Amino acid sequence: MRETKTVQVYPSDAIVNSTINEYESFGWEVVGNQRCQEYNGQTHGIDGSTTNHYSTFNKITFSREKDSPWYNDVTQFEKEYHVLNDTIETYKAYRPVQRKPSPEGSMGVLLGIFLYMLWIVPGIIYTIARACVRAKYKKQYQKALADYVNVYPAKIEELHKRAIELRRLAENRISGKA
Repeated sequence: MRETKTVQVYPSDAIVNSTINEYESFGWEVVGNQRCQEYNGQTHGIDGSTTNHYSTFNKITFSREKDSPWYNDVTQFEKEYHVLNDTIETYKAYRPVQRKPSPEGSMGVLLGIFLYMLWIVPGIIYTIARACVRAKYKKQYQKALADYVNVYPAKIEELHKRAIELRRLAENRISGKA
């Protein structure tokens, strides 16, 4: 019994070849590779012209034998490999966000002016408190950014090495070396 899977990738030869190599590492065989265009709609210009919009992608179909002696081991390697790649993408996408401690714009400025006009002392206290809060958030952001710079690249590299190892294990299991 065979199983089949179809994936869509950006129509770049490097990406298509990389995807094929990745799936072949886990026992998949290419059944079909076709470049597709999908109609995304039409826009109308000021001069009355129309432009059709399409997205282009490659649709690659893979198949593999479920009765192979290596099937169970390789599918476990493949699942772990995909989890690691998802984690790597999550880490790459993460960036600490600098929070704004108080509303910016007219409300914060109006409140400050009102306090200055109404009471000088509360206005001074407001200004000092606002500066302290800003300094606190800036310090927290700088610490989070330093943690990100120091920790995440090492984590990503470690996960990437494990993903490569999983592909190697799968290839060896399929070829009968392990």
